[in-house]
Amino acid sequence: MKARRYLAYIFFPLLLGVALSAAEQLWTCGMHPQIIKDKPGNCPICGMKLTPIRANAAKAGGATAGGERKVKFYKSTMIPGEVKPAPGKDSMGMDMVPVYEDQDMSGENNIQIDAATTQRMNLKTALVEHGPVRRELRTVGTVAYNEQGLRDITTKYEGWIEKLHVNTTWTVVKTGDPLFEIYSPDLYNAQLNYVLALRAEGEKVGPLTRASLARLQLFDMPKDFIDELKQSGEVRRTMVFRAPADGVVIEKMAVAGQMMKPGERIYRLADLSTVWVHAQIYEKDLPFIREGQAAVVSTSYGPERRFEGSVQILLPQVEEQTRTVAARIVLPNPEGFLRPGMFVEVGFKSQLTDDAVLVPDIAVLRSGERNTVFIALDGGFFEPREVKIGARSEGGVYQVLAGLKAGERVVTSGQFMLDSESQLREAIQKMLKGAPGAQPAAAPTAVAEKKTEVVAPTAATLPENAIELLKPIALASADAGAALAADDLAGYKKQVPALRSTLAAFFSGYEHATHGPLGKFKDGLADPADLAAARREFEPFSSAIADLARENHLHHTEKLHVFECPMAPVTGKARWLQREGGTKNPFFGSKMPGCGDEIAGPTAASGSRGGGGGGGMGMTLPPGHPPIDSLSVAAYLRSQSSAAVGGKPAADGACGSCGMSKAEMAAGEPCEHDKK
Repeated sequence: MKARRYLAYIFFPLLLGVALSAAEQLWTCGMHPQIIKDKPGNCPICGMKLTPIRANAAKAGGATAGGERKVKFYKSTMIPGEVKPAPGKDSMGMDMVPVYEDQDMSGENNIQIDAATTQRMNLKTALVEHGPVRRELRTVGTVAYNEQGLRDITTKYEGWIEKLHVNTTWTVVKTGDPLFEIYSPDLYNAQLNYVLALRAEGEKVGPLTRASLARLQLFDMPKDFIDELKQSGEVRRTMVFRAPADGVVIEKMAVAGQMMKPGERIYRLADLSTVWVHAQIYEKDLPFIREGQAAVVSTSYGPERRFEGSVQILLPQVEEQTRTVAARIVLPNPEGFLRPGMFVEVGFKSQLTDDAVLVPDIAVLRSGERNTVFIALDGGFFEPREVKIGARSEGGVYQVLAGLKAGERVVTSGQFMLDSESQLREAIQKMLKGAPGAQPAAAPTAVAEKKTEVVAPTAATLPENAIELLKPIALASADAGAALAADDLAGYKKQVPALRSTLAAFFSGYEHATHGPLGKFKDGLADPADLAAARREFEPFSSAIADLARENHLHHTEKLHVFECPMAPVTGKARWLQREGGTKNPFFGSKMPGCGDEIAGPTAASGSRGGGGGGGMGMTLPPGHPPIDSLSVAAYLRSQSSAAVGGKPAADGACGSCGMSKAEMAAGEPCEHDKK
């Protein structure tokens, strides 16, 4: 049995080469790569579905002159992240498969699922479409008096009320209805003067008659009262005060026998032929409401009635208790069905745009600041993609601001299982490619048994002398960013010479500086003409410095804070350094000072680079063990292959305590510290 397996491993590469040259499309098993077939089916060993492989892959740009593809490393098909520089078996005893240098790694996070599994997972899709963005809002409103229809009943003379014809509130009165009878000495004298003037001057209207008549008119005496006084010539002791307008008595201040002074309120009348409705609009919905917008008001008691109106005014004040703004709607109320104090339901319809890209709400996975959808591609592939969504529209769809285009197909059911698989693959790729801002990790290569190769440090992990030169650049960058955050152009210009001098010292003292992320900033930063130009040039430089400072633990040693802005104007996502906490965004300044989150700071677990710094629980790690903090394992392995203890390269890239080889450490073998 062992002999057969040995022969299979010997003849497998030969068979694979022959099969690739003989057929355009072949299928293999992910668990048993020695199984190669020219048609789809199941693996004869484990029964899994065979996956397609391309026969013309060997013709890619990574092929050597002899037509052979160059292997980058070997990976396990069972354990994600387990890689080795040479062929062999993984920790589960399965054969490891090669990964070639010409292999396209851009779609490594894509997921391929066969049709049967797709059906079992109940994966459903929908098209991304074009359409208008409409928003329907429903809120509660309160019926109130129309302030333009309120009227106070007062007198312009002093007197005593002898009789009240309207003696209760909520009495409906019409124009001309008697309200009360009043005796007033001033009014009595005015009548007497008018009668005497008429008798003295006769039919000729003299100055006395005109003066006495004007006095009665100034007391708001009705014309019929004056005409009757002129004809009868008899002065009345009391006068009947009549309603000047239609309305409902909502306040009654007087009682019979009470003395009233000029201007003192006796009644307040309200005209209910029109009413106001105050609709409560939450702050987040204010962009969808405007003056003149149509509104529909419906009642909640009795038979439902609907009243159509429009927003007369959107009040400028926000209620502190409810955090709402009142939208005033004027409605006719001829039948008096709407009563002040009544609750009603108010509906608004608003169209934000006529044409936009729309994605179903159920297709969007929300995880904090990120919104992700899965795109269904040909061949059973699914691509995770981050999108930016806008307002919610009717029909359960969202406006797409970025990330999708009409005609693409998104997953609307079962995407949670796809999301877990996608995040796992993304984490694996981050370990393989290194931390943000670093160059992609090179494939593990075999190390000669008796030869030590000196490799230049990576862009992210620096030797000790380079770190000392990096510190003043990081501090100067933090000061320059603080000036931009305060919109202080003069303060930023003062920091530009410091940035130039520290960069010059860095490139002069570190021979590999030009190959790192700061290589394009060798000549320093230019003198900006304005704040906008300063921020455009500072943004990519700030991200490069912040990434280097974080990878080399300057946020611990120099007590710096690392922040990230998810919507930087130039690069889309950028980072910066601060000497103190509290978000102060240099890319937007006073426009959006709080845009961004702190991603690293001096409060994190501290420890020497590559040494025994603990993880946050007081652990003491053995010498040479990867530190447990923001430095990725891949970056640490690269640093150990180039940085040496005391300034010399580490022999064979081995662990300083247990002697594990670099290849074993890169493959994820368990550390032997406890066994030493």
